[in-house]
Amino acid sequence: MRYSRIFISFLLLGFFLLGGTLSAQIKILTIGDSTMANYDEDKNSGEKEMRGWGQMLPLFLTGDIQSVNAAKNGRSSKSFYYEFWRNLRNSLKPGDYVFIQFGHNDEKAAGQDTDPNDETGRGTAAWGQYQGYLQRYVDESRERGAIPILFTPIVRRLFNENNQITGQGLHSLTELAPDDSTMNYPMAMRSLARDLSVPLVDMTLLTQQVVLEYGAEKSKEIIYANNDNTHLKAMGGILYARLAVEDLMRQGILTNYLTLSSDINIKPVEWDFGSQFLGRSTVKMFTLQGLNLNPKSGTVKLSIESPFELLASKSGSPQKELSVSYTDGNLSYPVFVRFNPDKAKNYEGNLLLSVDNKVYQKIGIKGAGLSVKDAQKVQTDWSVNLRESLLTANNIAVKAEVVGLKFVDKNNDVLLTTLDNKWPVGDIDLNASRYLELAISAPRGTFYLDSLSFEMGALGGKYMTFTALASLDKSFAESEDIAVMDDLPNEKFKTYTFNKVLKIPQGETFYIRFYPWYKMEADDKYISIRNVKIQGLLFEK
Repeated sequence: MRYSRIFISFLLLGFFLLGGTLSAQIKILTIGDSTMANYDEDKNSGEKEMRGWGQMLPLFLTGDIQSVNAAKNGRSSKSFYYEFWRNLRNSLKPGDYVFIQFGHNDEKAAGQDTDPNDETGRGTAAWGQYQGYLQRYVDESRERGAIPILFTPIVRRLFNENNQITGQGLHSLTELAPDDSTMNYPMAMRSLARDLSVPLVDMTLLTQQVVLEYGAEKSKEIIYANNDNTHLKAMGGILYARLAVEDLMRQGILTNYLTLSSDINIKPVEWDFGSQFLGRSTVKMFTLQGLNLNPKSGTVKLSIESPFELLASKSGSPQKELSVSYTDGNLSYPVFVRFNPDKAKNYEGNLLLSVDNKVYQKIGIKGAGLSVKDAQKVQTDWSVNLRESLLTANNIAVKAEVVGLKFVDKNNDVLLTTLDNKWPVGDIDLNASRYLELAISAPRGTFYLDSLSFEMGALGGKYMTFTALASLDKSFAESEDIAVMDDLPNEKFKTYTFNKVLKIPQGETFYIRFYPWYKMEADDKYISIRNVKIQGLLFEK
């Protein structure tokens, strides 16, 4: 029996693992924007399903190679360079590969360069700063002995009246420069690749061909996210990762480490639940995915070892085995794993994937039970006048900071808006220079965060959107999703939660950032956050 591919895709990477196998000798570092980035599968599924093609790339890797997806939402070639590139560059070693895809957010300043002294500015001109920063990535990768490869940006699903992709969809701002290539970002990247003798994968051309072949309706159904025409569904991420791999193989690049074969594959091969309090359980989600399966119908069997359990739904009954059937040659099925420790010790087990009673692969799963003995239960409620800047209660300190935003008093409430009270045109994702940050620390001991919740809403319009991220790293180079591109209700509040046992040692800080944007140019639009609740256990020295 032949299977074209069956994938189990995990994105529960935590704060310390960006993807792949840590012991690999060769590394692929992927840098870029939200169309390439990682998304938490649990929070970005169903109607909000979203994946980056860099997230799906490990499904096509084989052998001793590590995949590190460092792509970040909302970044351009310029802003990524100053936020993240230095540490990433220093991690490179001879023989590593750097996959570079920028363009979507470089267009933010209507095709013009931003102030060269402003490291937070995203906009670049195609033949100006855009080429300049791409060349920096290339030159500095080569200085480390790494091999850079340029990838033109994937197309936006924007059709004109002739059922062709528009100039904006092809990242050529013909609406602003209709008679020349002044604002053609893919052309600028192709030219630079020739000048620097850098391999190039023309994702703009490749994805244009696929979208035109699928057509407007089918490309939306299968490839692009429900809420916009830029970001990708899981299947879109897989299709576009496959396009990239096919072209790399055509060029003879990494052929010993890339595969389009029929092997069943599970990535990654290890999964760490972290710590959990005794008597409490943690549920994580992964997606069982298959593409172009042969035979076109069949059953995949999953089995797991104690104390880990399988669930058919997040609130379903625990099982040790689970069978998943598929038809039409494709499979996309959410599966949940629960960790419920009953002893204060380290646990290890395996998740097995079987077809026709044959075990094709196993995933190592581990977690740790955490005793609550000698711990102080802590709950801090901040009904939030964020202007107070710092709250210290129950041995927990919470500090608030705003960047690119300001507080205003309106309707007897403290709200947030932009510095000039105007929301810019064209935002469909976070702006890294505009956020509210909460910094949580425990001055007197080690704090294990168990639960965080808050209420958030909008005032003045129904198109306010935000992303909230959490990190133990002030730079947010490694982060977890709390909410991604979530629409805020107007004149109402919505409750958000983050449930994970997270260790915050004395002297360290846990950060939460709220990045708001409005989906159109507007003024007098506001956000409000209230009832921030922090719960966990404090172990004092």
